[in-house]
Amino acid sequence: MCRLFAQVALKSSSARDLLADSDFSLLRQADLDLKNPQVDGWGLAWFGEDGAPRLVKSGRPAPEEKQRFTAVADEAKSTVVLGHIRAASKGIGIDESRAHPFSDEGWVFAHNGTLFIHKEVAAALGPRRARLETDSDTEVYFQQFLKHLAATNDQSAAFEACIAENWRLWEGCRSRYPELPGPYSSLNAIASDGKGIHALCHAAYRGLAEHGVCHADQPWSVMSFAVREGRFVLASEGVDGGDWTRLSPPETLSAIPAAAGVDVRRRRLTLSSPLGPVPEVSLA
Repeated sequence: MCRLFAQVALKSSSARDLLADSDFSLLRQADLDLKNPQVDGWGLAWFGEDGAPRLVKSGRPAPEEKQRFTAVADEAKSTVVLGHIRAASKGIGIDESRAHPFSDEGWVFAHNGTLFIHKEVAAALGPRRARLETDSDTEVYFQQFLKHLAATNDQSAAFEACIAENWRLWEGCRSRYPELPGPYSSLNAIASDGKGIHALCHAAYRGLAEHGVCHADQPWSVMSFAVREGRFVLASEGVDGGDWTRLSPPETLSAIPAAAGVDVRRRRLTLSSPLGPVPEVSLA
């Protein structure tokens, strides 16, 4: 169960208060619940004045690198800032290269969950398969998203196409995985090209925990958002003690700076597969 964070602002802004300083900050979530630690690496991403992504990642536990994490959080000033702390998927290595966010073609991407059939999805990537640099299921999911984004030119539709493709592939390969209930646990993800953020909130099955790290009443798979001092913030769970609005999965969300403020667009998804309705664990 990884933890996700994204901030969108009209002008270049710091997210240090929510990443590192608050009682429920992303850094604090890494080891607040010792039964559910998020200690398999961390990463922060933002965008320079040239629009190019800037990333700092580590394969070490964030609690062991608090000073470095806080220094990077202080440096990460941008209209878009992403953060991630990792609880690794079973069988995927733990090092800097596999830490999130991943970056390619001007995009950054972070994920919470496990894509169980990442080998089958990788085989269906076409030319994009050559862009994979690790065995990470998230990197495969990222390239899958970029593949469908190129086909649809719509971020919400690209996420929806990832879900549909995973279930189509599952229909043909599920006999190889008799111990698994489906092709993935969660596809919760945040993507950004520096012009805003685009997110999917959807989990078919329970992951490593039932609830959030800091908020026992928060289902582990349901993301939340809030506005703090003009900054739109989206996270796996609230990163401060204020009020947060929960998404209604399965749902996509986009948040893009506009003249009148951050433009937030939400889209509820109706999902089906060749095997029937797609499960949503938060509705079970």
